[in-house]
Amino acid sequence: MDRRAKSPAAGAAAPALTELLRRISDARLPLAAPGAEEGRALRRELASQIEDYLLPRLEHPDAPLLVVLGGSTGAGKSTLLNSMLRKPVTEAGVLRPTTRVPVLIHHPADTAHFAGASVLRGFERTTEALAPRAEEDLSERPRIRLLADAAVPQGLALLDSPDVDSASAWNRSAARQLLAAADLLLFVTTASRYADAVPWSLLTEAEARGTTIALVLDRVPAAANREVRHHLTELLTGAGLGASPLFTVPELELEDGLLPESAVFTLTSWVMNLGRSEEARRRVASRTLGGALAAVPETAERLADGLAAQEEAHAALATAVDDAFAAASSALAEALTSGRVLRGEVLARWQDFVGTGQFFRGLEPTVARIRDRITATVTGRRDTAGPLRQAIESAAAVLIREQAVAAVSTARIRWEEDRAGRAVMEECGAPERFRVPADFDVQARTAVSSWAEEVSALVRDLGQSARAKARILSFGVDGVACVLMLAALSGPHDSRGRGTLAVAGTLLATSFGEEAARDLAATVRTRLLDRAQSLLSGCRSGFDMTLSAAEVPPRQAGALRGSAGRLQEALR
Repeated sequence: MDRRAKSPAAGAAAPALTELLRRISDARLPLAAPGAEEGRALRRELASQIEDYLLPRLEHPDAPLLVVLGGSTGAGKSTLLNSMLRKPVTEAGVLRPTTRVPVLIHHPADTAHFAGASVLRGFERTTEALAPRAEEDLSERPRIRLLADAAVPQGLALLDSPDVDSASAWNRSAARQLLAAADLLLFVTTASRYADAVPWSLLTEAEARGTTIALVLDRVPAAANREVRHHLTELLTGAGLGASPLFTVPELELEDGLLPESAVFTLTSWVMNLGRSEEARRRVASRTLGGALAAVPETAERLADGLAAQEEAHAALATAVDDAFAAASSALAEALTSGRVLRGEVLARWQDFVGTGQFFRGLEPTVARIRDRITATVTGRRDTAGPLRQAIESAAAVLIREQAVAAVSTARIRWEEDRAGRAVMEECGAPERFRVPADFDVQARTAVSSWAEEVSALVRDLGQSARAKARILSFGVDGVACVLMLAALSGPHDSRGRGTLAVAGTLLATSFGEEAARDLAATVRTRLLDRAQSLLSGCRSGFDMTLSAAEVPPRQAGALRGSAGRLQEALR
């Protein structure tokens, strides 16, 4: 008989659970935001429980009952399991950690079930005894050894898991994953360690996710048996585990590596009888499945809180970069159009340009101009348009660099003040990402020089009318281009240098017409600003690259909450 057909949860919960698993798998928590570590652990554990236990149990409600032996380092899990089966099926010893490759013992008739991909999907199967890897890696797929043994009743499997408080991070991770896949957790502790924090943390987590729990108090001295058992019972009652079966195993000498059969008889009988009774197995599996399903939405909500914190942290980092570069972009536009260029070297070269008479000689008769040019050639008098252009280019490049440095420095400081920002900067291992590029000065000079060449080409192309051609011939293409660049960089509302530029404005107006001169200045100004803004944007590439590597899917918290809500509806 297929109980799944009678179970509303099996029909409605499985699709909702599959959707939820997809949301959990897609979730990302790359940033050191509040609750990030807890969120990563929740994501791993919730995904493992859904994939390794809930979905397989829903798909195969009559599958063998999985009993997982869990506990602290040195609790004696392996010795206990060997003693229950009266043979050495798993490694026991004094070296810690002992259980490095978990061993799952099952009846031969259940081999196909455990060898297939329907249960413990995250584990690689083997039937061979394996030596531990030199260094286990959490990114590697964990391994589990399958051992068929007729001593285990059909319909039951016993799994010896790694220590929950192992010194090995790989062991701890595998242990938690296996505990989450248990139909029944047989938690083993000792008379000296039953009140330790780690075991209690694992017990309360198992209880919260609905796992059926039984406890084994191992290595109990005869003199302390009553006192220790009484105290542990009180602790269990206080933790809401008062109804959990509690078995006591006395501290005895081993016989050929095994505890005396009488010491484990009660525990062995209870466990094996579960395997022999279909009804008992069904009750345990049903109790654990129902509790685990009911706990998933609340756990998913906690994970969603962590995902929301990630979204907020990522948005804050992106905003810090956007704000820094937006402020620098605005300041750069103001600097390049407010007349700031008309200072220092540029002003001196402009005065030199005007003071030599080169500017005014354009108004002189042709014969006088020819005479002056011949004289300049003979006497070696220099053309002052070239130095003026160089000064303009240099000043513009300096202003661009100032704002690039300001943008990068502001964004970097904002990230350094933020926990998540500091972490991603350290993790990327490339501090140069968060500085102005080493070749930025070359880039800026090249871009400004290219702009100046464009202005000269524009002047050359526009000198087609008789009037404009005469003026350009009088001043030279570079001379007119310099005047046009200064007009563009002074801006339409600039009060600085009005007297100095008045004549230049007159020249442009008389050469090209007043409206055309304004349009020319605006065009030249826009072309420089476009180049400058492109250079500035290039300086944020390191920040953008880092944000992309630490990408947080938008609205992932809301999507997860929606899936959790649909699962909750399916369970009603």
